[in-house]
Amino acid sequence: MENDDLEYSKAALTARLSNYCYKTNLKELLEADGYSLVYEKYTSVTRVYVCDRKIGFDEKTKEDVVERTIVARGAVWGDDQNVDRIRLSNQISKVWPTQVAPNVPVGCHTGVFEMAEEFFNELTPYINGPDVGKEVKQLTFCGHSLGGSIATILAVWTKLRLEVDCAKMNVNVHTYGSPNVLALDMSLLNKMEKEEKEKFRGYPKSALDAIGFEESALRAHVLSNDIVPRMWLSHDPVFNTLKSNEWGANLLKWKEETFGRRGMLTMDRFLYEVSGYLVFLELGTDNAAKRAVVKETANLETHLERLTWQLEDFTSGAQNNPLRALAPALEHNSQNYVDVMQYLAVNALLVKRKQ
Repeated sequence: MENDDLEYSKAALTARLSNYCYKTNLKELLEADGYSLVYEKYTSVTRVYVCDRKIGFDEKTKEDVVERTIVARGAVWGDDQNVDRIRLSNQISKVWPTQVAPNVPVGCHTGVFEMAEEFFNELTPYINGPDVGKEVKQLTFCGHSLGGSIATILAVWTKLRLEVDCAKMNVNVHTYGSPNVLALDMSLLNKMEKEEKEKFRGYPKSALDAIGFEESALRAHVLSNDIVPRMWLSHDPVFNTLKSNEWGANLLKWKEETFGRRGMLTMDRFLYEVSGYLVFLELGTDNAAKRAVVKETANLETHLERLTWQLEDFTSGAQNNPLRALAPALEHNSQNYVDVMQYLAVNALLVKRKQ
């Protein structure tokens, strides 16, 4: 693929920025990477920060061109960053969708919605306000795990609430091992089709399409054995186990026949749907193979196929090798994503130089 070096260099940077959100020496780490810290906020369940870096120079205006990056932190269960673990657990458990914005046929995870809502008004001036200078030409959102889910919602609200011209501002989202938290609201779409026949423009192909984003605006990086990005999707291994059970499959089929396909709790959908451009990372089995074989796709059906797991896929053999059952959790670690993306960035640059 053309521009692999640029894509992977950007991914290596955003993976590091996502990782820094877990660190206490944030300012020092950002400065070492050429960023300046603009804003930082802790809540009882997450942390968000904004940083800037120079990415060019405009000869016409004689001004620097700046990229602004908004980073959200994933779940932290220790005591080191004053996290309310009970509240965090409660927010994650609020899995039933809420409408992401008025008159938009897209649902999102209620708990993530509420976590982002808590600081969004305070963050707004740094996205679309007097604190955003004209030198800022690009807005990037990123995060690891739950942080990537929050970052996705922030980017969506940047378009829907703040009405930022996302094409002009080159709005992009990079997530690492993050659960998908968006889905088309089929009930609202069916209602719109019946009540607004002349205005109804047909069914969007995805939640991002309904919002007005190209799939390529969101690059979802997933290590092949990471279980967290499969949560709440039809590729959730527990949900796949339900489908393979005769009683469970009959229940889901009955719901499809009664309420229609593509809705929640049907054969093709658990709660949420895949979104964005999948960067699927399969790790080598030995050190000599180094880290990753990359399979990229913007095709949502292929995206679904690659993420699908059965429960036995990661429990088989666990009796003889207990560490096997821990592998999905260990692979989810933020530093693993940093290591993989940095390897890919260096490798892509070396390949380009040989051409």
